[in-house]
Amino acid sequence: MEKKGLMGLMICAVFAMTLSVTATAMATAPDGTAVAAMAKKKCKKRHSTKRKRCKKKRNRKMDAPRVPVVRATLTWSNGGADDVDMDLFVFDSNGNVAGNGSNTIPLSSLTGDVSGRAGSETFTDGLFTPQSARDLSFGVCYQVGGSVHTNFTITYVTADGVIHGDSQNPGSAFHFDYPGGAPIPSNYCASR
Repeated sequence: MEKKGLMGLMICAVFAMTLSVTATAMATAPDGTAVAAMAKKKCKKRHSTKRKRCKKKRNRKMDAPRVPVVRATLTWSNGGADDVDMDLFVFDSNGNVAGNGSNTIPLSSLTGDVSGRAGSETFTDGLFTPQSARDLSFGVCYQVGGSVHTNFTITYVTADGVIHGDSQNPGSAFHFDYPGGAPIPSNYCASR
């Protein structure tokens, strides 16, 4: 009698080891079909009397990380006076505006309003993802009484990731628009 019990125990142990090895081999199948088949059988067995469907686990791709990206930089030099005040403006497709020291564009930052013979203003987009960057348009505004001239350079990145640049040596009061997909309001620069 003990031999039968011992024999039965050995058969169970061999069967369990065989199942374990088979399950491991199937789970590591390169195409993943064995894993899916086992999960489906397990689901059917578990819910056979309840008539419920098992939810299929979906492989969710990780969202691309959002990285702060400098989307625009305005620099100027050779200003003829200490009070040269150039302004970088940024517009999004929801009607939000960043410029002249204020910013209503969500998840972004704009450096403070700078003035002087030389200076720089920068706009950083905290919501930039390579696959789905938001459309932004840009503008440069310069208003001054008198006839002070200054050179400027703007570098900006459109939603497709392309870097653009422009340098100008305009007159004493001007505005330049750089469309990037978002509408540019007609009154952002009061000298218009």
